[in-house]
Amino acid sequence: MLDERQMGDLMLAEIESAERPSGVLNLDQAMTTGRRQRRQARGAGAVLLAAALAVGGLTVPDLLTAERPPATAPFGPGQTGPGQTGLPAALTTVDPQRVYVRFGWLPDGLRDLQYQAGLMLGGSGVYLGASNGQPNDARFVGVSLLPKGVQPSAPQRDSGEPASPTGTSNGPALNGGDSTFASYSGAEKPEAILRWRYAPDGWAQVRVFGMGPDARGIAAQVARSLRFGNDLVPMPATVPDVPAALRLIEVSVHESLDKPEDWYTRMTWSPEPATAEPRWQRARTLSVGVSRYRNVTDPADKAYVDPNTTLDGHPARFGGKDGNETLTVYDVDGATVSIDDSALLPAGGTRALFPKITLVAEPAAWHTHLHP
Repeated sequence: MLDERQMGDLMLAEIESAERPSGVLNLDQAMTTGRRQRRQARGAGAVLLAAALAVGGLTVPDLLTAERPPATAPFGPGQTGPGQTGLPAALTTVDPQRVYVRFGWLPDGLRDLQYQAGLMLGGSGVYLGASNGQPNDARFVGVSLLPKGVQPSAPQRDSGEPASPTGTSNGPALNGGDSTFASYSGAEKPEAILRWRYAPDGWAQVRVFGMGPDARGIAAQVARSLRFGNDLVPMPATVPDVPAALRLIEVSVHESLDKPEDWYTRMTWSPEPATAEPRWQRARTLSVGVSRYRNVTDPADKAYVDPNTTLDGHPARFGGKDGNETLTVYDVDGATVSIDDSALLPAGGTRALFPKITLVAEPAAWHTHLHP
């Protein structure tokens, strides 16, 4: 998997339109890439590509296998029961701090999980992903919830060529109504795209990629087993004293079931109003990431621990230029805390913010809500 600073930014372009999650889990690279792209965006007036890495999958014995029925217990105030694959109302505003959907069943071989809620390049949305973590042989399942009135878009292709619709066919009954399988040109592997209304005027989508000839059957089974709600996203830290002018726009959590020590969470704030275009809301941000600490000593490893200073007695790495700052503090009670500021805090603001961040007790033993 990736280092703690990386996972949160690797996958944005893929997730934005409910597309294929990346199979590469490398936090350090992702955060570094995200920071570089953000600064390039400021200089060129482009968008910031910094969102969520496609983690996905769960094939834990006795949990989500075909032999064991999926969990059907609803959760949260917006409870729904078995077969009610939706919410009481379409999302008009996506609260980044809420869990709107969970997997109930997934096919074997998917071990990396990711959940993202909030602002993406195309606008607000919710994404739940499961993948095999193999970039050279990518297989994944992705679930997207779109806000009220937003239409599903075509999938993105590795070739960069636009995907054109090639037809539709009837799917299973979901949420008390009809569903549709949509087909598009240019798929590199067998895929299925299943769409239905999770609420009036609100679209849900399951996309299955690379899972073999029964992609439609898998998509239908995943969709039927989804659990909907609106409970809070568990996080390993609270971040007080964020400037009042900043607004939380996105929360991402990621975890590998093969490597329980590999989990990552990120919160992102923007100074732009919600009415601004998504690209401008993402152009300058403050992000705080937390992951489990791993002492990687191999410089060739993307998770290499490379301190150049200390902070509150912890080894840390600090960098900054033109008002932008990055700070990574290692082994904070078994966690690594990373702060990435696009000149939204005063000079030295990352170092001033770090002591105010409160971690859960025993963060090294903490897991995301994606962990069974």
